[in-house]
Amino acid sequence: MNLDILYKLQEQLKYSIITGSSLIREDFRLKKAVDDMAALSKLAPVFAQIETQAKSLFECDNPGERTLDILALVDAVLETQSGVYEKSELSDIEAGSGKNCNYSYKMLEPVLTALTTTGSGRWEVLLNARKQDPRIFFDYRVLPKYIGGLGDSYSELAYQISRWMMEDGKMMIEPLKRGFDPMGKSEMCRRLDIIAYLAKEEENDFYLSIIDGEASKDIRKSAIEALGYSDKNIDILLEIAKTGDKASKEKAINVLKSFSDARIDEFFENSTKKKK
Repeated sequence: MNLDILYKLQEQLKYSIITGSSLIREDFRLKKAVDDMAALSKLAPVFAQIETQAKSLFECDNPGERTLDILALVDAVLETQSGVYEKSELSDIEAGSGKNCNYSYKMLEPVLTALTTTGSGRWEVLLNARKQDPRIFFDYRVLPKYIGGLGDSYSELAYQISRWMMEDGKMMIEPLKRGFDPMGKSEMCRRLDIIAYLAKEEENDFYLSIIDGEASKDIRKSAIEALGYSDKNIDILLEIAKTGDKASKEKAINVLKSFSDARIDEFFENSTKKKK
């Protein structure tokens, strides 16, 4: 699917913000970009929604704020859909990407800024937003940045965000799995820890897929630890304890200690004999 029309609309919306909202009604380039959306609006409801909102720019009393809202929607669609689809249907923008909530961009801007910048004052902004309306973090414009906050350079903030996600419950599992990188760093480690805390043995196949593929040392260790939620993994843990690298062996042995099973007793007895 060719999304050049949507990219053109994105470009013209950004240009309109720079030149000023008072000139929007006379902006023939923006009007042309909006008219071109008719070709996409028949392909998916989200495109029709963008076209309808964009047409209202030329009639509403507050085109500046409306432009920001439309641009945020266009950005979200391009971020989640571009380069993925050619002839197939577009996936629902809410599937792992957040909900289409009725927050204006003006309401979201402080939260988005706090999640994507550095410096003081961010903690208070996010804490107040969390207290006033936790749902704001599930808006499709905020959720990707909310998840990205798990890798924030301010470790205490990243830790607090991880605690909030655990409170959010199982609704966070799919968004956290979306785009998961087993070779990633702190953000991915926290993602996996939250998934394991929320899903436990329900995501056992996900943990195994990490162990069976390429993964960083810390993420592999977290995945091995997550296998401890099911005794069906005893044979796998025993194999890791026998043949894995040093860090994986140590983690697997620690997890095995939480089970009571004859196979594990035999493993430890044989290990003791070898040491002697």
